[in-house]
Amino acid sequence: MSGAEIRRFSTDRRGLTLNVFLGIAGATLASLSEALVLPTVVLPYFVGNISLSYTVVGLVPAIAIGFWALARIPATLIVTPRRRKLPWAIGAALIRAAATALLAAVCFRAEEGAWDPLRNAFFVCLIAYSLASGFANVPTEAVLAKSIPQDGRELFFRLRNIWGGVAGIVAGLVIIQLLGDGGPVFPDNYALLFLAATVGQTATAFFIATLREPLRVPRSRIPAPATILGGMGRALADGNFRRFLGFRLLFSLSTLADPFFVIFAVSQLAVAPSILGAYVIALVVGRLASTPLWSILARRYGEKVTLQVAALVRLLAPLLALPLPFVVDTGFYRDRVDDNRILAALFGIAFLAIGASLGGQARGNFGYLAEVAPARLRASYVGVTNLSLAIVAFSPILGGLLLDRTEYSWLFSVATLVGLAAVFASGALTDTHVRTRPSAAAWRLRRAATANPLVRRP
Repeated sequence: MSGAEIRRFSTDRRGLTLNVFLGIAGATLASLSEALVLPTVVLPYFVGNISLSYTVVGLVPAIAIGFWALARIPATLIVTPRRRKLPWAIGAALIRAAATALLAAVCFRAEEGAWDPLRNAFFVCLIAYSLASGFANVPTEAVLAKSIPQDGRELFFRLRNIWGGVAGIVAGLVIIQLLGDGGPVFPDNYALLFLAATVGQTATAFFIATLREPLRVPRSRIPAPATILGGMGRALADGNFRRFLGFRLLFSLSTLADPFFVIFAVSQLAVAPSILGAYVIALVVGRLASTPLWSILARRYGEKVTLQVAALVRLLAPLLALPLPFVVDTGFYRDRVDDNRILAALFGIAFLAIGASLGGQARGNFGYLAEVAPARLRASYVGVTNLSLAIVAFSPILGGLLLDRTEYSWLFSVATLVGLAAVFASGALTDTHVRTRPSAAAWRLRRAATANPLVRRP
């Protein structure tokens, strides 16, 4: 190694220590910003105030999740082969911040009752925000993977998850204050939310820009686009993968009622709009607190069982929402409960379940896929999965169409039936978990050692 290379290596190593702090700070602020504009809780209520169509409300998570997933595909093809990924991460992060800044300005200037221009501007900004977020995720994660020392990577990701959860709780408290009775009127309250998200995203871009991206790390190699496309047919020919893909499509389709839970709570259960912040906290706590449980479950029983339990937990949300209106109308409830906060807290269990299910889904999805897919075709398997899930992410639009024509009970019943179908489909998944018997294995080793004179003890 030449002297110049030694000096450059030493400089890279010194920068890696600082990268741990910068990476955690940037990820924490990113989590705070994302929780302030959570597309399944915060934004649907915003659109519900400026539109009478539930189909339009269903567009919110469809665009936010679907476009995020779609943007990762060109990001992977464009950014991954490049040696310098940091400029791409910074640029996408700045575009994301600009989108929420523009939306905050439009909300501040919106006139009472003139909701059509506000709605149009919102969806334009949401599309830009979602595409930039999905694109930024690829180079940001690649830079962090290069910039964090190998020996401290496990601690880094653990701390990042913990501080991200704390940031989500803080975001929920901010939402409670802004949407409460003492807060600004609509849409100024949401303008302040978007402004706060812009500040957090700008700070995130700053911390990303200060990361030291090592130059000595060799360029990542991914299959050519033609190779990935050519392997997709072989992926679909794999029976194990088809069963997994069918389960995942049903699992994602069962989220068609998600953006309407908060509107249901405010309109049908008569809870205060500030409860949205508490539901954001419940979702974040559910995901964060369940993380070690999913790890234990996967380690002991495998990724298949993790996905099965996650699908079962997901059913709690529509199953809890179905009977609540009937319970509230009973004389037994009216005679004994006079504080509506009890009902709001009870419905919060649904968001705890959603958060916990998201944690299990994140743990099990690609863990199971990594066990099923051959290494040489893994990019093709992942590509088919991401493309399929990006399309099914538009299922909340179907939920909105259904709700425009029927009632909440029908919507929650359909979500429950689709969720049950996902649970049954998870039973058909191939069990890839290898169960070992330590005591029996040790007994066989001892017996083999005793029978072999070369290893027998003197």
